[in-house]
Amino acid sequence: MKSVIKFGLFFILPIIMVILWIGGVFSDRIPPGYAQEQPKTISGVKIDVIKPTKIKEIYKLEGYTTSKETAKVATKLMGKVLDIKVNEGDFVKKGQLLAIIDISDVNAKEKEALAGLEELSKAREEALAGKEAVLAQISFLEKTYSRMKTLYEENALPRQKLDEIEMKLNTAKAKLKQVEAKLKQLDAKEKQVKAKLKQVKIMKSYGYIKAPFNGYVIKKMANIGDMANPGMPLFVIGNTNLQFLSNVDVKYIDKVNVGDVLNIKIDATGKTYKAKVVEKNSNVDPANNSFSIRATIQNPEKLGVGFYGKTYITIDETEKLLIPKTAIKRWNQVEGVFVVSPDGILRFKPVKLGEKYGEKYEVKSGIVPGEKIVIDGVEKACDGCKVRL
Repeated sequence: MKSVIKFGLFFILPIIMVILWIGGVFSDRIPPGYAQEQPKTISGVKIDVIKPTKIKEIYKLEGYTTSKETAKVATKLMGKVLDIKVNEGDFVKKGQLLAIIDISDVNAKEKEALAGLEELSKAREEALAGKEAVLAQISFLEKTYSRMKTLYEENALPRQKLDEIEMKLNTAKAKLKQVEAKLKQLDAKEKQVKAKLKQVKIMKSYGYIKAPFNGYVIKKMANIGDMANPGMPLFVIGNTNLQFLSNVDVKYIDKVNVGDVLNIKIDATGKTYKAKVVEKNSNVDPANNSFSIRATIQNPEKLGVGFYGKTYITIDETEKLLIPKTAIKRWNQVEGVFVVSPDGILRFKPVKLGEKYGEKYEVKSGIVPGEKIVIDGVEKACDGCKVRL
């Protein structure tokens, strides 16, 4: 009960007093036979006719920059992450080193393969030397066999001697086949080891994670010391074709369309970039009752990803009655203006104010278009005063 009485005394009563004051209830009555007192004349105030002003209602869109195309960069082998060379938001060039994976196991396989090649090389040298010796032996035995055959045909040599030479020649030829077979085996093994070595070198390259194209590091998904597995994404890289991604309240779905050009201001750079809307998702997200748009940004300065930006769109244009802040007089918590009557008399009128537009306020009620009001110098004005027009 006390709070109601307090509210009446401090809020309702002053308003009633102002209304009664404006109505002249507290003015002295002029007794019969006395002349009416002349109103006080003031100067130094500025007067203007209030007129409706066209106001654009705007809606702020907030969003961030992202890449048009992205790629997940993954490792193809298992190993500990030894080093990471980039951070999120960094610009990278195609082939630039992003991270290093431990390739100790791969290095061990390479060492083993190289050792195998060395052993095969020695075995090949021995086999080739043996082949040369066998070929020399065969050449000697063939010449000897030819000479002894001639002697045998002339009955100058027994058959047994010729058979012995022929047997040695056949043995040497058989040995040559064995050496040649061994060389083929060595060739096959060498081919296998070289193929393994080639694969090992490819695997070694997997330990050096590189950027697939020019772009930005959108996301870093690993840290030094982590264990990387084949197929595990380490980074997300986006190309330099930037887009502005934003969510728009569904009630403004007809205010943004594909082809619209937006002026995106990026807070971090303090610059404004033009962006053309290229995608409008008509599916509404029930979580926030909005739909998403994508706008391609003209990006000559190589602006990165993840930058916060904002833009404004016009959703409506209406006429409102605006008065300057300097026209408002506050008296006992009542806001009003001094209206100038045709005869130059000032009258204080309470007004209901709306939104603020810069240095002006919207007037919702209390005065109408066409009325003259004091817009500056209200501290000199008073109710009932006469102003020099």
